[in-house]
Amino acid sequence: MTPVEILATCAPADYQDWQWQQRNTLQSADDLLKAFPGLRGTAQLSNIVQHLGTRKVGITPYFASLIETDALGCPLPDDPLWRQVAPLWPAHTHNQHVPGNAFAYDGTAENWELPGEMVTPICQHKYDNRVLVRTANICHAYCQFCYEALRTLERNSQKQAFRKSEWQLTLDYLVAHPEVDEVILSGGEPLMLSDRRLDELLASLRAHRPEIIIRLHTRALTFNPYRITDELLAVLEKWNVNALGLHISHSREISEAFIDATMRLRKAVPVLFANMPLLAGINDNYPQLKTLCMRLYGLGIVPHYLYQFMPFSPGAEHFCTPLRSGIALVAQMKRRLSNLAVPEFVLPHREGKYSVPLDLDKPAARLHQDESGNEFMHFTNWQDARCVFPQ
Repeated sequence: MTPVEILATCAPADYQDWQWQQRNTLQSADDLLKAFPGLRGTAQLSNIVQHLGTRKVGITPYFASLIETDALGCPLPDDPLWRQVAPLWPAHTHNQHVPGNAFAYDGTAENWELPGEMVTPICQHKYDNRVLVRTANICHAYCQFCYEALRTLERNSQKQAFRKSEWQLTLDYLVAHPEVDEVILSGGEPLMLSDRRLDELLASLRAHRPEIIIRLHTRALTFNPYRITDELLAVLEKWNVNALGLHISHSREISEAFIDATMRLRKAVPVLFANMPLLAGINDNYPQLKTLCMRLYGLGIVPHYLYQFMPFSPGAEHFCTPLRSGIALVAQMKRRLSNLAVPEFVLPHREGKYSVPLDLDKPAARLHQDESGNEFMHFTNWQDARCVFPQ
């Protein structure tokens, strides 16, 4: 049954049940062939099957319905949604085999977590005033470029799963470290937890640190927007979740269901923002990034970060863009769009994020002094003109 047929025959109450979506996720070659019959006998399917032995593939029926296909029901190889969830590159050409690539994904190199930062098996204290808690090692669907591949994509992950004892250790750590102002609930996907479980976690967090800022990161609105239930909204509002970070890559992910979920979230959570990976062939062009960021801005979602493709992630040869491209794209947006719609371009790496100056290929802004000792600054403006600002 194709995604379109699923939509036509499934009862709306079932289709819009987020747990139904998870139970019917496409995870095997047979699942993919039922949804996309035109895949049979194609190189696309052959490449996916090669990865299935070690790599997870998961596509909700909802997300599958957004993927563009040809007349035979085969996903278009360059469809920006399909490319995110299907490992389309041959396994034998995977980037861990590229000689001299020190940043390639090899199935063992850690991407973001340094051992000394893991203050409990599930809690990472990288920056001074905030910690990140891994509340789940699973996701609604699987991004094949995931920088947390060792936790989420690998079928035999060695990463510590969330346990009640580790959560208590984390709460004890937060009590002992009042300098921590914020806790970020991430994963995997924290919204894979039930409403009841989330309610318990947030209640215990508020009991131990009533004043702490709580942020939650999710890609539910892209993969399963029906997860935004009335019950979930009540939990988020009850425990004063301060901010929600939405992960998104392409404007076609902003469907009517996405918009509905956003409008409802805005009533429960004060701050909504978006984090976006820069991906070759998906969003690495000005028209697409402009459309994505302006649509998010129009929905009340601040486009916060545009991430350069992270080292030690799968599919680098498939997704990675030159640094120069990202700088040029964001600089173009900075000159042309409302500032609130322009994301910060960052390099994420083991030691932390770095905000990339957008004028790296221009003379640096500098403070100077004239003969009388008066300071002034030279800089390049939004039209690439050199300017002087007197102090």
